[in-house]
Amino acid sequence: MIEIYIGSEKIDTFKDEDVNIRLNIQNVKDISKLFTDYTQNFQVPASKTNNAVFKHYYNADISDGYTATLRQPATLFVNKEVFREGSIELISVDMKQDQARAYEIVFYSAGVNLKDLFGEDELTSLDLSAYDHPYDGAVIRGAMEGTTPLHSGNVIYPLISPVNDWFYKTGSASHNDNNIAWHTQNDTHGLHYYSLKPAIRISKLIDAIEAKYAITFTSTFFTDSKFTDLFLWGHRREGYMFKDQENGFTAQKVDFTSSTGSGFDTTTDTYTNNILITGIIWRYSITSANDYQVHFYVNGVYASSRSHSGNVTNSQVFLNGLSGGDKVQMRFSPPVNWDGSTTTIASVSADGRISNNAPILWTATTTTSQSFNTDVVVSDQMPEQKVYDFILGLVKMFNLVIEPTSRTKFIIEPLDDWYASGSNYDITDHVDVASQKVNKPELHRRISFSFQESGSYLEEAYRNVNGGIGYGDLRADFNFDAGDLSTESTFELMRYTKLPDLNGGVTGFLVGKSIDKEGDPYIGEPVIFYSPSTLITTSKPIGFLDETGLTDTATNQVYLCGNINNRIAGDVTQMLTYGLNVDPFHEQSFSQTLYNQFWEDYITDLYSTSRRIYSMEAVLPFKVAAKLRMNDKLDINGRRYVINQMQINLRTEEATLELLNDV
Repeated sequence: MIEIYIGSEKIDTFKDEDVNIRLNIQNVKDISKLFTDYTQNFQVPASKTNNAVFKHYYNADISDGYTATLRQPATLFVNKEVFREGSIELISVDMKQDQARAYEIVFYSAGVNLKDLFGEDELTSLDLSAYDHPYDGAVIRGAMEGTTPLHSGNVIYPLISPVNDWFYKTGSASHNDNNIAWHTQNDTHGLHYYSLKPAIRISKLIDAIEAKYAITFTSTFFTDSKFTDLFLWGHRREGYMFKDQENGFTAQKVDFTSSTGSGFDTTTDTYTNNILITGIIWRYSITSANDYQVHFYVNGVYASSRSHSGNVTNSQVFLNGLSGGDKVQMRFSPPVNWDGSTTTIASVSADGRISNNAPILWTATTTTSQSFNTDVVVSDQMPEQKVYDFILGLVKMFNLVIEPTSRTKFIIEPLDDWYASGSNYDITDHVDVASQKVNKPELHRRISFSFQESGSYLEEAYRNVNGGIGYGDLRADFNFDAGDLSTESTFELMRYTKLPDLNGGVTGFLVGKSIDKEGDPYIGEPVIFYSPSTLITTSKPIGFLDETGLTDTATNQVYLCGNINNRIAGDVTQMLTYGLNVDPFHEQSFSQTLYNQFWEDYITDLYSTSRRIYSMEAVLPFKVAAKLRMNDKLDINGRRYVINQMQINLRTEEATLELLNDV
């Protein structure tokens, strides 16, 4: 007996309707395919109950009707037991003589719902406020050196330049903005604090994703140092994080304490356009000893800005294109080239009118001194990447499988580990072994593993001497006549360099440079890297320039940030490359590559000369089918198989199995 619930509503079914569910795992044709299972399209009657659930979808004249573009939460029961949680999608309505006869639907397991759940949301939408911090030279230095870890080391400032082509040269004659060598106290060259950008531990992004979407990932891999030492660089804007950037700081509203007239609310500090005018003159006077910016927002959307220094009297801005009910708000922020000095507003007065000669509609004032937020808002610094693409990038790098266990809970593990956690079942008695088909695998002649192409001049130089293959990429060739298959990460892999002392010797510092071949700042795809909780120490210190523009004390230690997960060569267990690339810090390659650790066993088995695809028919009792997971192995007549694909008729219990022999 098959029962379907959409939300809490049980829908009617045809008693003789076949419901075929298809279950897939990464198959032999597509090594980057995510775990999914779904039903083939089937029909349910256009009964009174179902018409109510689907809101008579066939009638386009009904207002507030059923939204067929969105999948609805659903549960599939077989014999009163939950078989799958997931969602229902309405495909079409079957009409006979202008009357609805049946609704055509498809059921999806929770696993394919992640893309719908994340939608078009970007990483900037995640709540990372727990990791915000002052934009302060001492704070940034501590997060670069590890002397005062920021948020328990979950936010660091790596030695990656977004602006300058850093070099290191000792000596008093080497004064240059790009020279980061320590010379003397209060010198004017060194590493500017505002030339660094933050990075956040990737495991904390996973935590934020779970919280935002009310889901849970169960994963032993997510607790492994191969994962927990990964960071994502906060490189959203080309060049500096704030300096000389428009709207670098988050603007915060003015806290008005009193108002007169009509339309201004001091609770929300917002003017509401209730008189249906199309424009308003917003006039304001400010008392302040600092530089600052004034911003105007309409319905929460940025409209315009003004920059000021010190006191201003009766400055005004005309806001046009307003509609009835529009809400206008005045906000402040530090200047985009903020130098670290205090930014406060002593008092503000404002009023609004239709024109210069029109009566004042309202006034608002505050005499409360306000200090404006100069924190680094970490979410605002996240690279331009969708949440789904972020997860997909991790899946592709580490050959992960995502398996739903409920509508909100998912197992996520590397493929080899996931298979190892499966069980073995002997289903010989349920399989028609007399009729089976044996097929050869359809394999590709070349599989390419690659990252997003980088515009960094260091990476471009590498590609030029390596036949167009990027740093970290790998191509595997096989003796087959099929086409090529490419597995491309959604991340960019930075090529780092060990900074030499141009006066002789090596500094020991490993640095990255987001600089193109013209020497200009470069912004590419999101950059992922390792930073283990170990520090690089050197006898050749860096000069660190604070808010005064002069070097503070010397810096002779920083976090190791690069593509290896340990400062000691013998303790390296993972390198963020697919190929056997030389790591510039250790000046050697490591066998523990992404391919070696997460892909090689799978590819080796896949391309084994003894690999076959077996198609068999079976009758699987529901109690057998219900407990099968796609990582289980099946024993049939003494031979063991890996499940590649199954199709089960939930009404008749008839099943078609596509199996791979376990090599």
